[in-house]
Amino acid sequence: MIVKAISHKSNKHTAIKKLINYVFSPEKLQDQNGNRAAVIVKRNIRGYDPEKWVDLFHKNDANRIFEHKNRTVLRHEIVAFSKEDNLQLTKEKLKDIAKWYLRNRSDSLGVCGVHWEESIHLHFVISGVGLDGKSTRISRKDFKDFKIRLQNYQQDKYPELSNSVVNHSKKKKWH
Repeated sequence: MIVKAISHKSNKHTAIKKLINYVFSPEKLQDQNGNRAAVIVKRNIRGYDPEKWVDLFHKNDANRIFEHKNRTVLRHEIVAFSKEDNLQLTKEKLKDIAKWYLRNRSDSLGVCGVHWEESIHLHFVISGVGLDGKSTRISRKDFKDFKIRLQNYQQDKYPELSNSVVNHSKKKKWH
């Protein structure tokens, strides 16, 4: 699986709402071909009203211990699987992987929606500040280690998803 991370800096209600609306767009959450139901996974968030989630993320950012102008308010992280594994990716497997991700990524607010597109992928929205008021930022090395642990979990529990295995230990080559 490929994991991508995008930082969002604006704490404006409209910016948070835009990201939540994109990730939880009904068209993206519905499987147009396989008739699989929407998959939404939450951590430290109650209810299923995206508008209330926007308020929770906004309020949570106000609990930040260390305030600075270049802070990350939200982390948008995406886990993409190979399209060759689409038939193997059940609602239960995706839910389990999403729960593992949110539980092990940070102790913060987090929501995940599955996009049933050509390559099925998980979209995570994670608060930039944890429940303790501290930043959820981790170093590149720690994020790389986290991706390797995630993939090890996937391989141990779901070996049938072999097309989605990526070598995260490779160094990037810059041209």
